[in-house]
Amino acid sequence: MKLALLFTAALYATSATAFSVAPSIQPRSSAACTTSTARSMFGGAGEGMPNEDDPEQLKQMEQAAKSMGMNLEEYKLGISARARLTKELDAARITSGNKANVSIERDGNNPPKLLEISITEDGKKLGKEALSKELCTALKTAADDSRKVRAEAQKSMMGFISEEMKKIGKA
Repeated sequence: MKLALLFTAALYATSATAFSVAPSIQPRSSAACTTSTARSMFGGAGEGMPNEDDPEQLKQMEQAAKSMGMNLEEYKLGISARARLTKELDAARITSGNKANVSIERDGNNPPKLLEISITEDGKKLGKEALSKELCTALKTAADDSRKVRAEAQKSMMGFISEEMKKIGKA
């Protein structure tokens, strides 16, 4: 039950409006955030975490965790999982199309943050109708491949959450 709730919270947190109602939990400075080095010292487990040295941010985190029915450790895990998912989707590169005429490069997000469309001179020579058809096919293929990348990233995130829940003794 807790794992399903944590997964739901992590997915909810990935949407653009996830924290529009909840208090802001973003770090105030661009300096790297620090976390406990008890485990995952170099694994990036603290990535995306608010600064715990600020009592106001810690209080906001505790309130947000309580409102979702979680303890603070579970909430931090959700934030970390969301950061990992976002990073993975931003780094993903999907290419499709025919590089001789039309090619698409995009990231794993939906809608994409990165979308590059390349049309060559040979592609322009195909004519409006043929070029439009190739462009639509390339966009559809890229969108389908992106969906597969997102599914794999979510599966990876669930594996991470499951392993971390075992470490903190909640699974």
